[in-house]
Amino acid sequence: MGVSYFFDVNIDGYAGVLVALFILWAGVGVARDTLSPLLGQAPDPELVQKIEDIVMSREEIIGMHDLVVHDYGPGRLMISLHAEVDGRGDIFELHDAVDTVERTLAHDLGCEATIHMDPVVCDDEAVDAEHKKLLEVIAGIDDVIGVHDFRMVAGPSHTNLIFDVVVPCGIAKTADEVRAEVCAAVEEQMPGRFAVVNVDTSFVR
Repeated sequence: MGVSYFFDVNIDGYAGVLVALFILWAGVGVARDTLSPLLGQAPDPELVQKIEDIVMSREEIIGMHDLVVHDYGPGRLMISLHAEVDGRGDIFELHDAVDTVERTLAHDLGCEATIHMDPVVCDDEAVDAEHKKLLEVIAGIDDVIGVHDFRMVAGPSHTNLIFDVVVPCGIAKTADEVRAEVCAAVEEQMPGRFAVVNVDTSFVR
């Protein structure tokens, strides 16, 4: 009003527009912060590291993959993952270890945790050799692609290599393109081997 009095300029309308724009901008920011977790976003890398540290603190667990974090707001965090264990281990001891990890995650991170136990073959020289060669083949395609759940089924004419590959969210290739490229590379570089591939998408950074 003072400016209007001395300079004969009515700025009330302009000031009102500026205040409205400020309120609108603040509202958009609040909505974005609230909706982003609900609509889906990659979890905080620090949270991912905490989860991995807790899971891998148990000697019975030799690897983890397929981590998914659902954040529905304060006190509404849900985690699911696959934990790899030695397939020769005692099932009751392994189950107890996984249960303990679930409880630790719930206590330390305030979340609901569900862990799927994946038995894997350990100390088999033939499987280890095929797995190592496969990792080299995959790295030659793209070093951002991961491999897990590797199994080998030998037959009279060829050997099936059964495994999952993990690609980052947002990769330019489709799942079918990744699968075709992996299968072609395996057949070319690993004679007598056929790839049976499932393509997973990683939702962590």
